[in-house]
Amino acid sequence: MTFFCPLCWKEIKEIDLICPFCGADILEYVNKDFEEKLVNALRHPERETVRRAIHILGKLKSTKAVRPIIKLFKQTDNTFLKMEILNTLNEVGIPETKEFMLKVIDSDVGLIKRMAKSIISKGFTEYHEK
Repeated sequence: MTFFCPLCWKEIKEIDLICPFCGADILEYVNKDFEEKLVNALRHPERETVRRAIHILGKLKSTKAVRPIIKLFKQTDNTFLKMEILNTLNEVGIPETKEFMLKVIDSDVGLIKRMAKSIISKGFTEYHEK
């Protein structure tokens, strides 16, 4: 099994209590709540881990995660990750997510633009009820 520092995401040994790369106290992160760990996982180097974290944060309707998720959307060029982010923002369904979705309609990526339009036309969270 591979272990990563939850701060710098470099590979560490299972027995490390302090990250040898950035000095993070690994035990400090063990005690964080599940939602905080998921938000932290948005910076994980493995894309599938990031995608799973985004999906779960949506199911939790995490308002804490909205800003980091929007930031990730703006930073990534991965269309499928952006689609997962749009689904999650739709599930959270707070005004900030709706405002962002309205901006995404201007995306240069046709698939993202169509998905945002579809979510908006179906009344945001209703998109997931089908």
